[in-house]
Amino acid sequence: MPSKPRLEFQVGDEVMYALASSVRYGTVVRVIGAGNTQMVEVEFEDGKRELKKASDRSLRLLRRRAVEETRPHIRDREVEEVRRSETRRR
Repeated sequence: MPSKPRLEFQVGDEVMYALASSVRYGTVVRVIGAGNTQMVEVEFEDGKRELKKASDRSLRLLRRRAVEETRPHIRDREVEEVRRSETRRR
């Protein structure tokens, strides 16, 4: 049976770590190694930092780091016209 491809974490990714009684949320601040030996340093919401194995099934990716350059700016011409007319009135 083929194994599921491993997820490569990146700095800035938002993750969650499932414990027996709760869930902790945090951000990846450092990535160590690659492939099956990859480890990530996670800074949790309470400020604590911990090293976790990327292969740990309790560690889940919530959201990839947003790269601002790749996101197109969506502009609506009607909204821009109203905004300009409102600034002229003031």
